[in-house]
Amino acid sequence: MNQDQEKRLEQIFRDNQNKGIAIAITGCWGIGKTFAWNKFIKERAELEKDRKHLPLNIRLKYPNIFNKKYSYVSLFGIESLADLKVAIATNMSRNYFNEESTQSVEIPKFLKKSLSAIRDVKMSAGGGNLSLNSSARIFEAVLYSQVKDAIICLDDFERLSEKLKIQDVMGLANQLKLERNCQVILVLDESKTDSENKNKYSEYKEKLIDESIKIASVEPLIRKNTKDIDKPLVDLMVKFANELEIQNFRFFQKIIKLYKEFRAQLPEEVAYSTKEIILIRIIQGYFIEDFGVDKEFAWSDIKLVNEERQKDWSEEKIGTYRRLKTIDYAFVHDDEWLAEFIKYFNQLGEPNFSKLRELVNSDLILEESNKLRDDLYRLMEEWRNLEIDSTFCNRLYFVATKRIASENLENLSFYCDLLNEFGQSLLANELQKSIEEYLLNEYQSKGYLFVKDHFSFGFKSENRFHVFLKSLQEKQPHQGLPILRDIVYRYVFQSGWNSQTDSIVIGQATKADWHNLNFHDIPTDERFQESNKLQILMKLLDQQISLDLQPQINTLIFEILEEEAQASDVERRKNIEYVIKRLKE
Repeated sequence: MNQDQEKRLEQIFRDNQNKGIAIAITGCWGIGKTFAWNKFIKERAELEKDRKHLPLNIRLKYPNIFNKKYSYVSLFGIESLADLKVAIATNMSRNYFNEESTQSVEIPKFLKKSLSAIRDVKMSAGGGNLSLNSSARIFEAVLYSQVKDAIICLDDFERLSEKLKIQDVMGLANQLKLERNCQVILVLDESKTDSENKNKYSEYKEKLIDESIKIASVEPLIRKNTKDIDKPLVDLMVKFANELEIQNFRFFQKIIKLYKEFRAQLPEEVAYSTKEIILIRIIQGYFIEDFGVDKEFAWSDIKLVNEERQKDWSEEKIGTYRRLKTIDYAFVHDDEWLAEFIKYFNQLGEPNFSKLRELVNSDLILEESNKLRDDLYRLMEEWRNLEIDSTFCNRLYFVATKRIASENLENLSFYCDLLNEFGQSLLANELQKSIEEYLLNEYQSKGYLFVKDHFSFGFKSENRFHVFLKSLQEKQPHQGLPILRDIVYRYVFQSGWNSQTDSIVIGQATKADWHNLNFHDIPTDERFQESNKLQILMKLLDQQISLDLQPQINTLIFEILEEEAQASDVERRKNIEYVIKRLKE
């Protein structure tokens, strides 16, 4: 029930405080009718706790309208009207929040416990059977006589036994209302009763039911049971319930429980995106488990599928897929989280929580980066709107330092300029020093490719960090580039090359480099022993790494061979000359 429905139900009780009434609480199966009623009556009864400090005479003069005898009975398993009366009577108890005002109406426990035994006991006497059923009926009558001026809840109408007619139950409810001054609550799903009982219920409904409360959405129950879960995640569950038309609180109880169990296994501090994907994967799991067949959706359907590939799908499957995608793309998108949850729901073992913790840390880093990016944006808006305060420069320095690896060099240079403009040269120098340390470390690690990325839109001489990188490159021009020997090995034996770096190294290779490759590296490097110089040189003279460099490569290779031949004895010179001849064929 939502708040308006709870207020309305309370007002109904107030308006009928001292007279009988019948109230129907209806809604589809699993929507939380029983839960809502139990919560409602418990909360109202607990008000008596707040009144305990008042004198008894005051409490009696101004009574709590819910401080009455109360009996809750599930119709499931009850097979006769007599059994129902006994159940109502034996379940009758005083309001357990007030032990003073209603002790006189409490049915003795020994009477309750002995009744069921007495009803079925038979004794033999004088050659005939002397049944104690009549005694049981007397006890039943005594018990049932106590049923008056009470709140009585009859639940599970849709699970009514075939031996117990709904018209008899409705008739008894009417008697309790009119003759016993009881306030009767009927909790039922009108759509789930069989045809005959549905017709009988409709026939008696107008005569018996005074007020109806229809629960149409699980949203209130979801929200009441997720106070410790982020509101956007709760909104996601509500949206799922509405889009997929799953108004079943038992379904969401399982989701909430498992979500909390998974969260307990992971670090306390996690990114919101992590919480969201955990919840989505749990919703998917139970959705496929409980509704997958009817909705035609399985684990294998969690992938992006264009409309052309959906042409053979049924309307049901297309509708399910589109509704899930509308809620969140993650419902139809595969990721590393999915594999672990498939393992869990298919009972293939426990999820790899070490792997999940790695994903958590990755998400946390990404979320922190996004937060810092947003902070920088707000800082830039502050100075543009003439709104900076005394903390601006310190905040800019802190955030810019954290964002060095993510910002482009133009922005980083501008942040230094801002700090200088606002009189914080020390902070500007510290920031510049941190940026240059980062650039040095990255250049040592990546070399040419790192510079190329930062100069993708051209070198800017006015940018202090472009100048710094350029100087690093001039001092260490080969930093981060592979060596000629490794390039040749990868190309000749693995048919592979790096289009970004290999052509640069080959283009910069001198005659001495090629001589060292042919007459030192190839003979001494074990990796080349699977082939011979002739085969290696033939491949180099027809390489595909850079066709523009082929003339340069050919010239240098033949020059070193000819020079080596001139410096060799007769036999070796003839050997080299013959190899040159073969290479030129």
